[in-house]
Amino acid sequence: MKHPEEVVRLFNKSDEEMLQQSDVKLASFIKNKPAFLTRFPKLDDPFAAVWANNITTARKILPDYASVTTQIGESDLLEILMNEGRNLFQMLMLYTQLAFPNHAIALRTMGQSQYESSSKNHLKLPNLLLKAHKEASKPEYKVALMDKGMTESDIDMLKTLADKIINQDLALQNAKKDRSHDANERIIAMNTVWENMATVCQCAKLVFQNDATRYDLFLLSDGETQKPGENPPPPGTAN
Repeated sequence: MKHPEEVVRLFNKSDEEMLQQSDVKLASFIKNKPAFLTRFPKLDDPFAAVWANNITTARKILPDYASVTTQIGESDLLEILMNEGRNLFQMLMLYTQLAFPNHAIALRTMGQSQYESSSKNHLKLPNLLLKAHKEASKPEYKVALMDKGMTESDIDMLKTLADKIINQDLALQNAKKDRSHDANERIIAMNTVWENMATVCQCAKLVFQNDATRYDLFLLSDGETQKPGENPPPPGTAN
């Protein structure tokens, strides 16, 4: 199946600037609607109401920084849990060395050799903690570790933190997906408003080709310098 095309913004200015401009153009359009309808009957009601509703809908969509804030919060929480996991694993290594001095096999069994490659990896560290919990829970290790001062709750926390990291990483990935979805919805909504405004401004080039004052009211930007009649209205708009 064909991959869906990426939605892209149809304008370069900020969303806030575009919506403000659209408010102004809509007011001018309503004031001058009779002149538009002499050449473009399709701009009759409910065009203005639909345009206004599209502006309202676009304004209700939260800006990107709101999604970014949520994503950053989830990321920060994940890093807190990762740091707790690293500290707890290092505690396990200390107690393992105390309980089994000069015992390389015990350290390797707990996962010491995998720590460097796993310590900063959101996927690998939970697996390392789960393996450590499994081994540290075995009687032959658990009794000796607790004899040196490691508590049963410390050992159980290895699994608890592993589960928390897994769940928090999932929350972060979902936040990233939500941000992408929100951005897509925002672009679609803004583009709809832009297209309403652009249609009217394009039609105005013909309607007011002999009226410089009203012609200037419907320029899309201050830098637009086309003369009346240079750009025909969009196909299918005129009757």
